[in-house]
Amino acid sequence: MRIAALHKMPRGPSSLLYSSIHSFATSILSVVIGLVSSIVIARGFGPTAKGSADLIVATGTLLAMVFGLSLQSGIVYVVARGRAVINGLLARLALIALIQTLLATVALVGLVQTTLAPALVPPGSERWGVIAVALLVLGILLSGHYRNVLIGLQEIPRVNLINLYGQIVTLIAILVFIYAAWFRGEQLTAEALIWLQVGGSMAIVFLFLWALRPWLNGSIRQESGLSEVITYSLPSYLANMAQFLNYRLDIFFVSYFVGVKGVGLYSLAVGIAQLLWLVSGATSQVLLPDVAASADRVSAQQRTARVARLSLWLSIVLAGGLVIGGDMLLPLVFGVAFRESVPALMWLLPGVTIFSVANVIGSYLAGIGKPHLNLAVALVGLVVTVVLDFVLIPWLGIIGAAIASSMSYLATTLAIIAIFVHETRIPAGRVLLITKDDLSLIFTMVRRILGAQRAT
Repeated sequence: MRIAALHKMPRGPSSLLYSSIHSFATSILSVVIGLVSSIVIARGFGPTAKGSADLIVATGTLLAMVFGLSLQSGIVYVVARGRAVINGLLARLALIALIQTLLATVALVGLVQTTLAPALVPPGSERWGVIAVALLVLGILLSGHYRNVLIGLQEIPRVNLINLYGQIVTLIAILVFIYAAWFRGEQLTAEALIWLQVGGSMAIVFLFLWALRPWLNGSIRQESGLSEVITYSLPSYLANMAQFLNYRLDIFFVSYFVGVKGVGLYSLAVGIAQLLWLVSGATSQVLLPDVAASADRVSAQQRTARVARLSLWLSIVLAGGLVIGGDMLLPLVFGVAFRESVPALMWLLPGVTIFSVANVIGSYLAGIGKPHLNLAVALVGLVVTVVLDFVLIPWLGIIGAAIASSMSYLATTLAIIAIFVHETRIPAGRVLLITKDDLSLIFTMVRRILGAQRAT
């Protein structure tokens, strides 16, 4: 089915404003569910078991990125431009995901036989850990492919709801397991937690397939648009790979130099800090297909600048709340065993806050078909990450990892702002500073929301 035929399909509103609001609202729910899951896991399993599960997930995500060729960005672009046959594309993507998972598994089997094993899987889990990682890789690849087909179709609300359903299913499974273990007097183990998360990742795959049913018709032998997906994705692959390492390389360094308990403590700090990307993540997800489908480049540039500065200042407000209350609330909510996560959180906040701008601008650059620019800025951040991780983590542990990440986020953001200014001729101040029009828009939206509440 070509995209031109989509006007005949039953669809909800998919404007940028509607999709952004929907993404933001469901992101808030997602954060709430994620926080509840983190609290349950932290209190039920402790730092070491949590760290073991986090390491398995990080390894699976790393291998999915390395062998996945970053096809997701190409899928969104080609589908949004109306140059894909959905049914045929889905079938080919499923086959590719199976091949990629096989290659990833072979690579992991080889790596766990080396001295790098402690950085990739928890001690003593070399056998079952490889199987768990392989299933995670398959789930991550398939759900990523199917999710981005829906995003390219601008079915953002469906994507948001499916992500929520997947979180809910995983949380319910964890709660049921904890209750059953408590009832039987059994000990909670990292292995059980990992298998529950693997099951949750596979459940999301089936939820996305269910949502794609309206497009599963026609012959899969037609030209699907896969070749253009791959052509677009290869430059994006290097950029996304570099950016992923900016996000996750520190986890593997912490595992190697500090151990899985350190991973548990540090990953909690990272997870809380990255809640600040709630707004920029939701809007950038909507912005990419909107920019790709837009014929008005100037308007797209102005929207990007506005979204970037609004995301930044809301992130600053949220970061201030974490600075004020984090030291008291984090041990209170997650348990005193996680008090050591607080200093790492404080060092992460400056970089995570400013990086909200990079999240937005990165989607704009990908949407205009220039993913190679994202590669350039990602490499800047990666160099900073690698150098500082090597220097600081053996010396300062998880605090060193937090400092390295924060500095990497800052360097990446400065680089991508410079590129955006060069590409659009929009001054950097328009990307970073709130304008009178922004305040007017905010007040108007607040009045509308309050008016709607009074009406109900």
